[in-house]
Amino acid sequence: MKRIFFILLLILLFFTSCSIEENKARAGESFVTYIDSEGKDIAVQVTLPKEPRYTNAPVIIPVSTFFTPKEPTFDKEFTQSTELGFVHITYLWPGKSDPSGAKSEGVYDYGGEDSLKALRDVIRFASGDIPNTNGKYIQDLSEISIDTENLGLYAFSHPGIAATNVLALYADELDVDYFVGRENPTSDTLYALELGYWDENNHPVYNPFYSYPKDYSPTIISIDYSTVQWDAKSEAPYFDANENKKLDVVEYVLSDKHPNMFGKLFYSRALLKALEENNAFESIERPENLATPELAEELWDFRETVFNYDKIKKDIHVMLVFAERDHVQAVKDKPNTHQGYDGFSSNNIWIRLNPDDVYASSMDASLSTPDNDANTEPEDWLEIESWAHTNKAPASKMIPLAAIAEMADRVHTNNWDENLDELLI
Repeated sequence: MKRIFFILLLILLFFTSCSIEENKARAGESFVTYIDSEGKDIAVQVTLPKEPRYTNAPVIIPVSTFFTPKEPTFDKEFTQSTELGFVHITYLWPGKSDPSGAKSEGVYDYGGEDSLKALRDVIRFASGDIPNTNGKYIQDLSEISIDTENLGLYAFSHPGIAATNVLALYADELDVDYFVGRENPTSDTLYALELGYWDENNHPVYNPFYSYPKDYSPTIISIDYSTVQWDAKSEAPYFDANENKKLDVVEYVLSDKHPNMFGKLFYSRALLKALEENNAFESIERPENLATPELAEELWDFRETVFNYDKIKKDIHVMLVFAERDHVQAVKDKPNTHQGYDGFSSNNIWIRLNPDDVYASSMDASLSTPDNDANTEPEDWLEIESWAHTNKAPASKMIPLAAIAEMADRVHTNNWDENLDELLI
């Protein structure tokens, strides 16, 4: 009887093993799993390449949006990375759901502490450090071999805030090899487009109270806010140059593109404080949905990067990607990219401005880029456009892919030369 029981047990174990094996995702497939983050289930979507880039597949995590009106869902735009042999990993912030039915537990905090902890744990899962909620590690869930030691973050626009801050605040817990940041803002002044923006006709509008290099520093953008007032008609701040407390045609008024958090409109700490000091609401009603200076002080600390670069591990490698015309920032000297470069480079982190020409042109022959040596910058940042990639199609899709391909290949071959003569694989 015992012998029969033992045989049945072996058969059961065999079929259980087969079942587990069958449940592994195959090349080219996508699946959703859940990880634990501070007691909350966080939804993670893993998409495997049809063919791994090497004998195994490197990992890329595009960091999700959180400031824009667009509802944060699983990333769909950067899945082209799988065509280059990457494992593409995306996730949902706490409190957010996807049309697929996946949902992360928790409360949405617009890139705050809970979001950063969730991103931290997504990275830990992707790097093979922690299992999913069923006790399975990422390699247990895939038929193809995953190179968890070749892992990068990619962030377009404001998600670069979360990417940079998670690398800083949880440096000792994370194994990230590289970061590709594309046109990322860095400080509250830049998030709110207080220096300039593109108008409805895609023409640049500049703040006359900002001048480079006088008002630029690696951590602070200095603007004279002493004339700032509020225009009730446009529902926006403006710089009252002639101090008549009336918005005139020639005066600089901020655009309607600015962060929205917790039902409030946000500008920089300095601007919101200036509105109060300048008695901007002395004769008009203060909008209920405008953040107070006190709330701005409380929330901006977790949502800017300029004071966090020194906390990041020195062995990470960084590439900053940008076009001749940024998608949001209009100012000629690109202070957002400049502050990012200053922050990383001043802490002895390897950094390159845009991908090597051999990688850019490998994506499309028309996408030749300036060959900027790593760890170098323009002598005058008013000339930074000459270091940029073109805005012509298909650059916006192909250049970021060239960037992650180069960085992953550099990790794979351990080649950190300042410039490359040929593709590394």
